[in-house]
Amino acid sequence: MIYLYDRAICKDLENSFTDDMGTCAVKVVAPEQTAEVIAQMKEDIIQLPMVSLVRSQDIPIDRTRMNFARAHNGVSAVFDKENNVYYNEKIIPIDLSYTMTIFADNQADVDELVRELQFKYLDMYFLTIKLPYEADRKMRFGVVIDSSFGIQQDHYSSTYLQDGTMYQAKIKLNCQGCNLVTYTPLKLQRVTTEIVPADKKQD
Repeated sequence: MIYLYDRAICKDLENSFTDDMGTCAVKVVAPEQTAEVIAQMKEDIIQLPMVSLVRSQDIPIDRTRMNFARAHNGVSAVFDKENNVYYNEKIIPIDLSYTMTIFADNQADVDELVRELQFKYLDMYFLTIKLPYEADRKMRFGVVIDSSFGIQQDHYSSTYLQDGTMYQAKIKLNCQGCNLVTYTPLKLQRVTTEIVPADKKQD
């Protein structure tokens, strides 16, 4: 389900760069589209300016939010009325981070996009994902700039065509409140009891 976080961030970026006419001024590249974009660069059909999102390879478990009961037994979160089934929700908290790279054919566009993105994620920016599992519910998570990473820019222009250059800058985003979620069904059984009153004590 980690791809849901990727798509939520990319979709929000696309909405941020889309005008009232529905035109997206900046191409947003999701992590799974990286190979496709590299091929486009070679074929000289790349659209600039562009923002690419690359997820960190390591995804550690956030032990500060780890709860033994929620991870192993789960908590009752969903009730299916039609099938009379409860679903226990199990959660493993994870730490997600992304490197966002801004590409453009001039330094001014890179600088302006970096400025907008820095202020967009300076404070915790909240997004929502919809879980495609047994639970028809949504989960919120936060995205914030990693200030220790700063803004990394190449001191030179990356040549991607023989007669052109491409400028780039990188910023890092950290996500908070991300989880891995699964559901375990618990079938409810109908139980009937018969109450027999005790005989009255005889005087």
